[in-house]
Amino acid sequence: MHRLSWCLPLVLLACTPDHSVQGRAYEVRVPKGFDGTTPLPLVIMVHGYGATGQLQDQFFPVSGQLDTKRFLYALPNGTPDANGKRFWNATEACCDNGRIGIDDVAFFRALVDDLKGRYPVKDGHVFLVGHSNGAFMSLRLACEASDVFSGVVAVAGSTFQDSTRCQPGQPVPILLAHGDRDSSVPIEGRPDVFPGARETGARFGRRNGCSGAWVDGERLDLLGGSDAETQQSLIEGCSKQGSVELWTHEQVGHLPLYDTRWTARIIDWLEERAR
Repeated sequence: MHRLSWCLPLVLLACTPDHSVQGRAYEVRVPKGFDGTTPLPLVIMVHGYGATGQLQDQFFPVSGQLDTKRFLYALPNGTPDANGKRFWNATEACCDNGRIGIDDVAFFRALVDDLKGRYPVKDGHVFLVGHSNGAFMSLRLACEASDVFSGVVAVAGSTFQDSTRCQPGQPVPILLAHGDRDSSVPIEGRPDVFPGARETGARFGRRNGCSGAWVDGERLDLLGGSDAETQQSLIEGCSKQGSVELWTHEQVGHLPLYDTRWTARIIDWLEERAR
């Protein structure tokens, strides 16, 4: 099967090795004044191919919400491939190009277990925010680790081409965000490689037990300027914990340049739908 060779030409930055799981260091950030005992939500940043958790946070500044929204924030790193690019083994299309066969589902399960052993994580409030390869990985975890993860924000990603690969399980609220000018992971998908954003959302809608179809929602201003450049779409007939939405960024490519409006809104979106 065709494998994606696209990547952002990002410079690798090493994460501060606060802790490690399966030989991979990861960083944890906490809000100011955190007492170490009060349970807080956990947000995990899942970086794109060739990036790191720290670098992804520069583009998606979720850390800027720590003190206001009050959550624990973990920034793990993928495995370097033969070219030194960090990747997650998400689907056939993305991005274990060297077929190393790393079990990243097991890694993320171990990561959450390690975090829960070190920090007071609030039950039912474990979230993923992923971009590109990280979005593919986050959606795979919604399929295969729905007992662990309580919500996913997936930017410029997709899911398995074979719909039967997404295993049944607990509903997971899914927020897809995608630029309609994305040439790396086109919003309409690639035939026989990965489905488009609406089909991806529809599959999770069925998995989550939603009974309705796509409808348009609000116009949102999330990317600067004076125009509301983002069209919200959502699937009707979903439970709150099974919500599925697509935020289409118009005239935007593979790497939306988000600011605090987007990061604040996604944290609220996830928290409102927690178990």
